[in-house]
Amino acid sequence: MPFDRLEQKEAAGFLLRIVATLPARQQEVIQLKFQNDLSYQQIAKIMKTTANNVGVLLHTALKTLRQRYGEIARDFIPFKPRTTE
Repeated sequence: MPFDRLEQKEAAGFLLRIVATLPARQQEVIQLKFQNDLSYQQIAKIMKTTANNVGVLLHTALKTLRQRYGEIARDFIPFKPRTTE
């Protein structure tokens, strides 16, 4: 359905805008974990830190994203087109 694709595209853009508000290291850890599907050890090596610190950065970033999404999404009403059935 075209509306489903549009809704998914808008949701992805919405999420990317929220991710862009995070500090640079948190953005980097989110990208490496979820876009590149890397392990904590791989991310730690790339970021020159410990795997434990990767976990802390990831936890903090996700907590912030949930909070900001919740604040913004409260005012968001999803568009549901009428169907002619």
